[in-house]
Amino acid sequence: MAKSADKNPTSKSDERNLVAAAASAADLEDQLAIIWAENKRFIIYSVIGIFVIFGIYHFSKFMAVQAKLSVQESYTSADDSASKLAFAEDEAGETLSGFAFKELGDEAYVATEYTKAADLYGKAASSAEGAIKDAALMGQAMALLQSSQPDDAHLVLETLVANEKAGNLAEAKYRLAELAVNAEDYAYARTLIEGLQTN
Repeated sequence: MAKSADKNPTSKSDERNLVAAAASAADLEDQLAIIWAENKRFIIYSVIGIFVIFGIYHFSKFMAVQAKLSVQESYTSADDSASKLAFAEDEAGETLSGFAFKELGDEAYVATEYTKAADLYGKAASSAEGAIKDAALMGQAMALLQSSQPDDAHLVLETLVANEKAGNLAEAKYRLAELAVNAEDYAYARTLIEGLQTN
């Protein structure tokens, strides 16, 4: 019996797979060419739009940093009370403006100009944040007490007491308790003192 000379005959399906793969690659290229031809303008404008948005975003971030540096430079160049006041008023609402108003309020308080100090501390509190704001509110309350305005001081101290995270919460409760005793509101004073003892 004769044996086949070719023990490993080549499968005809291998060639068909190569032809099918080449045809599918050609079909894909044709489809991409058609999509490009039909949507060329849209694709180009989309890519340009993405680059424009990217550029605007980074430019706006750069300008914000530059503005912040400019404010800092203006603050450091304000070396006397008049220029510091001008800076604080020009930059009202900025954190450094609040800090400048707070420093001016401290100066007025030390000079026993309590009405002026209370006004400056109020402006500081409206611009500053965090610990500076809390300190400005306490300064305002103390200045109002010194200028015989206990009702206004009471309102400011209530604002501080309402903020459980205030850095000077204990002092605000103590001062408010003093006002409550002076107004013969002993129940409220007792509540405040108990709160201080608990914490």
